[in-house]
Amino acid sequence: MRKLILLVSMPAVALVLFAVPARFEGPVLVPISPGHGLSLVDLAAVVPLLTGLTALGVFLVRRRAVLECTIRRRPGAAATVLIGAGTGLGLLVASVFPFFWWWAVGAVLLSLALAVVAFAAGSHVRGGPVPDVHAQG
Repeated sequence: MRKLILLVSMPAVALVLFAVPARFEGPVLVPISPGHGLSLVDLAAVVPLLTGLTALGVFLVRRRAVLECTIRRRPGAAATVLIGAGTGLGLLVASVFPFFWWWAVGAVLLSLALAVVAFAAGSHVRGGPVPDVHAQG
């Protein structure tokens, strides 16, 4: 459980670093669009973000049988999480447009969806044993 909390907290740390106000970030190093760019603080936030998301992806692939079982037992909840993740990702992409806070709303929605999926993969589903993905048969 401690490892799971660490995996979910690394993207959260990155989110906090990305949310640092522009006046504290320093000069823009990589311009993205007018009024948007990556500063040194943003580039520092990329490290825990990529590390955490890579580790989380590996964890979810290893626990895909548990996720499949959870999705089969709770299809409505799975659809809600997918819609939330898609909306969050869409808002992150839309953040280059004039309304600045879309990125924050999108990042929170996407982070919540990832946390829910990670905790679902880390828990055992009631009603049966956890299937072994590596079993011969």
